[in-house]
Amino acid sequence: MMEDFEELELTQEDLAEIENVEINLLNNSFQFSSDDEFNPSKKRRCRIILPSDSEEDNDESRVVPDLSGNTPASNSWYEPKGNQRNIIPFTETPGFPLRFRNSMTNKSAYEFFGLMVSDDILQEIVECTNLFAIQKIASKEEVSKHARLRRWTPTDLAEIKQFFGILLFMGLVKISRLSDYWSTDEVLSHPYPRTIMSRNRFELLLQMLHFSRNDEANKSDRLHRIRNVLEMLNANYQEHYTPSEDLCIDESVIPFRGRIIFRQYNKQKRHKYGIKEFKLCTIPGYTYKVNVYGGKNDATNTTPTNVVMELCRGLLNKGHTLYTDNWYTSIDLARKLLDNETHLVGTLRKNRKHLPKSVVQKKLKKGEYIAKESEDGITVMKWRDKREVLVLSTKHSVRFHNVTKRGRIISKPQIIIDYNKGKGAVDLSDQMTSYCTPLRKSIKWYKKIAIDLLLNTSVVNALILYKTVTNDKMIQIVDFRRKLLSGLCQKNEEALKRKMPQRLKHTLVKREGISRKSRRTCQQCYKAKSAIIGAKMAKNQAKKVVTYCSTCPNKPSLCLECFNEVHLKL
Repeated sequence: MMEDFEELELTQEDLAEIENVEINLLNNSFQFSSDDEFNPSKKRRCRIILPSDSEEDNDESRVVPDLSGNTPASNSWYEPKGNQRNIIPFTETPGFPLRFRNSMTNKSAYEFFGLMVSDDILQEIVECTNLFAIQKIASKEEVSKHARLRRWTPTDLAEIKQFFGILLFMGLVKISRLSDYWSTDEVLSHPYPRTIMSRNRFELLLQMLHFSRNDEANKSDRLHRIRNVLEMLNANYQEHYTPSEDLCIDESVIPFRGRIIFRQYNKQKRHKYGIKEFKLCTIPGYTYKVNVYGGKNDATNTTPTNVVMELCRGLLNKGHTLYTDNWYTSIDLARKLLDNETHLVGTLRKNRKHLPKSVVQKKLKKGEYIAKESEDGITVMKWRDKREVLVLSTKHSVRFHNVTKRGRIISKPQIIIDYNKGKGAVDLSDQMTSYCTPLRKSIKWYKKIAIDLLLNTSVVNALILYKTVTNDKMIQIVDFRRKLLSGLCQKNEEALKRKMPQRLKHTLVKREGISRKSRRTCQQCYKAKSAIIGAKMAKNQAKKVVTYCSTCPNKPSLCLECFNEVHLKL
């Protein structure tokens, strides 16, 4: 049944008068005319229409207290007057700090990478990997005697550098399967990986690779597996670069389709499934700080305002200008940043709170604009080119500037020009990261994030420092990765050359007689197993071989891998 509505437009004074009056339609509290006979079966409702605080100019000065009784900042909007707030000027020198510049003038790509991924970080990875391998071996009581895990030996700093060097090589040379990098097939074979590390050792390191100590981790933190590495990398990023006045915050996605509670889905992205990162970058694409989204339990990454304030910690009250997209930008964020001497420029969503409805609801033709300005100098503008764009700025008014586009001179708002210039920092970083990326499919989410941070984000940052100091502007990210690969694997090549003459001194020979009767326990395997699982268990689990070194005085039984490790240091 259709319901009739009576619309009563009431002012604030009318509401005060009827505040305690109860409207009872069934008891016929309203007075009806003689032509309108009261019918109890026909319900009549009263819809009260209140003017919006931004629909009319006369009502824009209304300030409504919030539920806590505090009066919020003024939401009045006026015609633009260019009354933007003057914050403290930006006075820092952007780029590579002078205290490092003189010492890095003639350094290699590998040494610039060492500023981002220091030996302390790699040593932490070495210790965590060795600890995890011991825990893994101890937790498996029944392991096949041919299992690769039985051949585990502790890794060290030099070997972990070689391991990451091979990962970089896999980004430069794309082969579908991991094992094919060590293939002897005449089509697929590539000699370089075999000169650095055996396939079995590489796959075992990849299996045991770890970035946290499980016994000391805070299990309530979903990112505890990479938390230490992430914090150490952020500290290095911030120590070795001073950002410019213009900053940019945006999200980036690491492709990942495994099962994890904080995996994100975005149908508009090329990689629809992945793990989201929040990045604070500066031109020319240097990543100053990274936060990984760990789900709704992470208090610092649940709301756009919290994300921005967390990433900007340490950069406030310095006169920076922050550029954000419509997910972050709001009136509340603009006022928080102004209180911390920081400007905000960004695109807006129409459903944000406290926006002037005269701007949001206005329909524009191409080239037209409408803008309002608040008492504290926040400008909200809508401008139409191909489509309508809603922007906010605490730095600009409605000034326009002529630009040349495809041979034509057009007039553009200065807000849009500066936004397009400052917002590209994260996009530029992601673009350079995507070239020759070493990321591969994995079911371990923390390995995917760590490798992306170590071999993508850190490499791009190191390249920017390298260009800044050496003035080699023409070097590309692919060439820089190749130089870095040589630096990571250089020590291994030098050791191989030093140990090559020993190949003639020591010889691995086979014992005479029937193999099942002449087999002996490999001494090196037995020592390694004893250190991990004890002498009694190691005696049964150590490898049995028929080969021995004929040059050594005691003729020790050695397998091929241990012989290479002891005498050739491969």
